[in-house]
Amino acid sequence: MKVRHPVIALFNLLVRRSPYEGQVIVTRRCNLQCGYCSEADTTSAMVPLEDLKRRIDALHKLGVVQITFLGGEPLLHPDIAELVRYTRCRSGLVTITTNGFPLTRKIIQDLNEAGLDHMQISIDALEPDPNRYLVKSLRPLRSKLEELKRRAAFDIHLAAVLCERSAGQIKALLEEADDLGIPITLSVVHDGTGRKVISGEPYVSLWEYYRKRPNHFSISGIDGEYSAALLRNEDPQWQCRSGSRYLYIDEFGMVQFCSAQRGRLEVPIEHYSWREIRGYSKTSRGCERGCAND
Repeated sequence: MKVRHPVIALFNLLVRRSPYEGQVIVTRRCNLQCGYCSEADTTSAMVPLEDLKRRIDALHKLGVVQITFLGGEPLLHPDIAELVRYTRCRSGLVTITTNGFPLTRKIIQDLNEAGLDHMQISIDALEPDPNRYLVKSLRPLRSKLEELKRRAAFDIHLAAVLCERSAGQIKALLEEADDLGIPITLSVVHDGTGRKVISGEPYVSLWEYYRKRPNHFSISGIDGEYSAALLRNEDPQWQCRSGSRYLYIDEFGMVQFCSAQRGRLEVPIEHYSWREIRGYSKTSRGCERGCAND
């Protein structure tokens, strides 16, 4: 991904020690109901545009380099393109994470004109799960992905989840993503607290297969050894940087540690300060062990 104003971004990251990413929930409402999801519903209201703009302004004051819009399903928000346009003037990178099903030619064009930098499309399996545990599947979405690849002026990648129900389709999913010419990431499914829920064979072998694929995509450049260790039932040590390098802002405008650890921090983003950022850069969360959040 190309970063606008790279000198400013590097200054914020290396000198000011600003957060790298601010994840902003624009709604909890989603058009799908995935069996493992604890972050969405079918009834929540859209966060008002003016409230979201104030949160973007607060992130901008902290020098956040990348702002990512999440849900629920962020493409359901009627002002998502305007929000991208507003954010683009203030941040180095603007991204969206979506399940892709609401995509239309108009939405793609609106996001092109708004200046979106990157879109992550969540795909859990090749085919829908008859039990509706895995709903985000590639085959029903393929025509939209082909349209997206033809028309999007922004970068795209797919994001899959390795779990018990997707394991049998992972190899075929990776191959079809390769056929589409779209890079893909794979993450380990976690429970409602963020901890991993699978381990052992065949997951270790599938993970290694993924890491060797030519369309293996990594945003951070990390090769996935941490997740591999979790799948091998090892206990890798690491220090979470949530609340410092990464900020998660819920639908109420509160900073949380992450999507799986809501309710522990709850500071309004407008009141978030360098004291919190510097403090949480060195403080243990107590939930790092077994965390599979990527």
